[in-house]
Amino acid sequence: MDGFYDVHCHLIPEVDDGSESVAESLAALRQEYEEGIRYVICTPHIAPGEIAAADCQSRQFALLQKAVSKSDLAGGIELNIGNEIYGAAPCVQSLQDGLIHTLAAGHYVLIEFAPVETFRHIEKTFRSLLNSGYLPIAAHIERYECLRAKDALAELEELGVYFQVNTGTVTGSPFLRETRWVRKLLREERIHFLGTDSHGMHYRPPRMKEAAAWVEKHCNAEYAEKLLHKNPECILRDELI
Repeated sequence: MDGFYDVHCHLIPEVDDGSESVAESLAALRQEYEEGIRYVICTPHIAPGEIAAADCQSRQFALLQKAVSKSDLAGGIELNIGNEIYGAAPCVQSLQDGLIHTLAAGHYVLIEFAPVETFRHIEKTFRSLLNSGYLPIAAHIERYECLRAKDALAELEELGVYFQVNTGTVTGSPFLRETRWVRKLLREERIHFLGTDSHGMHYRPPRMKEAAAWVEKHCNAEYAEKLLHKNPECILRDELI
């Protein structure tokens, strides 16, 4: 499958703090296309129990798909739906009840936490998801201070948790602590997915080319191929990495 993948973005219009209109969503998707992205998983925020929000997101996603089909993007970019799920205790039950979207209707789930969340809560949430048959991806891990503690990432890796970082962090200033840490992890081949975490054109427009170029320049070629293509393709195929 040619092209890049964006597994984390907020481009469904009027459902969270992302895109504010269909027009903005289409503009952002055009930029995704210009950045070489051909596969997009839209992941609006959701917390367990937000049934009305989930229904609205599904309706708005269908509206966006229809708009794309009538635009110059028709046939050029593939859209799927998921959620960026707040990692609270009821999330497993909400997933099992079909009230929250997995990524592209498979077993992968994108999970976020408060930046100050404790490691034990994060570990407990992921263990619960894994025991229930889901494949959890920790969203933008650069935000969680507790994951920088010695052996924290290794413990989650041992469980079977996957890690996603934002493209903007990869290409950030080397003076930024988050960027230095993420680049170190990339060189160590410990990151599984990149995502733009775009919230539309008004906040964090989608960028992929520069981050992909950094990976291709500074990382092993086989790992770069997995990170940029093979791993996200596994989400769409619902296959294990």
